[in-house]
Amino acid sequence: MLKTLEHFAAQCNANSRLRQMNRDWTRRIAIVATDRAQSFWLTSQEGVITAGEGPAVEPDLQIQAPYDIIQAIFSGAMSPTEPYNAGDLLVKGSQDDLMRLDIITLLIWGE
Repeated sequence: MLKTLEHFAAQCNANSRLRQMNRDWTRRIAIVATDRAQSFWLTSQEGVITAGEGPAVEPDLQIQAPYDIIQAIFSGAMSPTEPYNAGDLLVKGSQDDLMRLDIITLLIWGE
């Protein structure tokens, strides 16, 4: 999973449009695999996304789902819409931050 999140971060960082869009979006995102005792994090600061393993400190957003769903979403193999609508993906945070994540994935992988 960490490699998938690092690859996601690298794709974000390689996209100049995303870096510009995220230059003033400073957020900590907690990612929790509900079927395993594993947690990960993403941070966005000054347009740069980083990823790591372990709990996020004071997260602004929290994403919870089974490991395989998280892996599929952050690798681009699955849209978050279906698992979210089915109740398999829980995202806690502000509506603005949720929309920002949607835009990020759209810019990386398209529709």
